[in-house]
Amino acid sequence: MNNYEFFGDILNNINLFFGILLFSFILHYLLFRNQVKSFLDPYFISVFSSVFCFTDVFFMYFVNKISFYIFASYVLTQISFILGFYTFKKRKVSLVDVNKNLDSKKNVSSNNLIAFYFFSFIYLTSQCIIYATKGIPLFMVSRLETFSDGGGSGVLGRITEVSSIFSLYAFFLVIKIDKIRPSEFLKYFVIGLIFLTFMLSGSKSSFLTFFYVFWCYIVFSQIKGGNYQAYLSLLKNNIRNIVVVSITLACVVIYIQSKSKQEEGDISEAMNPIVEMAFRFVYSGDIYWFSYPNNVYQSIPSDRGITALFGDVFGLFRIYDWAEMPQAIGLTMKRYHHPSDIITGSNARHNVFGLIYYGFIGSVFFSYTLGLVLSFIRNKLPHYLKYTFFGGGIFTYLIIKTAGLDTDPPLAITYLDNLFFVFPVMFFGYLVLIELMKFKYNE
Repeated sequence: MNNYEFFGDILNNINLFFGILLFSFILHYLLFRNQVKSFLDPYFISVFSSVFCFTDVFFMYFVNKISFYIFASYVLTQISFILGFYTFKKRKVSLVDVNKNLDSKKNVSSNNLIAFYFFSFIYLTSQCIIYATKGIPLFMVSRLETFSDGGGSGVLGRITEVSSIFSLYAFFLVIKIDKIRPSEFLKYFVIGLIFLTFMLSGSKSSFLTFFYVFWCYIVFSQIKGGNYQAYLSLLKNNIRNIVVVSITLACVVIYIQSKSKQEEGDISEAMNPIVEMAFRFVYSGDIYWFSYPNNVYQSIPSDRGITALFGDVFGLFRIYDWAEMPQAIGLTMKRYHHPSDIITGSNARHNVFGLIYYGFIGSVFFSYTLGLVLSFIRNKLPHYLKYTFFGGGIFTYLIIKTAGLDTDPPLAITYLDNLFFVFPVMFFGYLVLIELMKFKYNE
């Protein structure tokens, strides 16, 4: 089923669609209200998109576009994922935890400042090289083309993914938020440049990374007993402004991209920014109407599940050539229904990915495992990490980058690869720089 057929069915059954959508909103609110309490929780967008995915699948079942077998697969994998997500419970911070960590930031401010400028320099330098060699993603028809042809740009992409998070986290460690001081102008200037690059990335939500890191900084400080009250108050007092700014910036990105599409002659893809934003959430479930009706998902070979999931690892270490890897499910399904040379596609959501590669039963266990991993990272991992730049940065990176484990498991694995194999090199460089600074200071 292509986009036109799906939206045609919606128009013919508009009341049914919105009735399911309302039920889905209520259901997801009840399921996730205790775990996802803030708009700035990186997992909020995933939950919000899941509302529309649920609606899309149930709608297709009620209008007889998919079989009960496929419908049952979706329902069972969703249930198993949620069960995994709730396996580990949140642990309350005890008084001992708080007292133990109150002074944990003493004597490390200079190292944190070095971390901020070091990771910011790496990030901004890498971005400038990308812009110079590949162009600015915001003005491309598809921002995915930036890293599509190799040439070293893929490595730079990995570096920017990691360094941006650690740079932002270090910023909140070194900035004083009670008032703006002239002595801190350089810090704000650097952060302004980083925020600008988020806008130029072409992603409608990349600028939210700044707010995500801020939220993670507060949560980690709260868990570890740090001083977070001033930051929390700032967040609460400005949450409405953040929402307005986020929607406005997303519309600006959509508008600029629409202009690029019009210049390329792709008028059908250009629309009002507000309308496209609304459609984008419905499109969260496009992988389902691409793959479920008429069992189109069976057209993808199912014998390379491990390679498809961990393909980034195999490609990174040249175990397999990139050309030998299974094509991304979302790209395959999009081109099946809407042939195009543009590199764009759907998210390989866990339900479809698991059903294709692991079968009906295997997909249920696969979904539970993803939920379990996400639950551990959110509820258990922070208690094992120290209240340091390293611990907070690791927590922040994992919270943000694994929020898409259910949305696109292979992409989440790629982000984990970047942390395991790219970050250690950068962190080693940071430690060397600290030692060099100490040596120079002691001369």
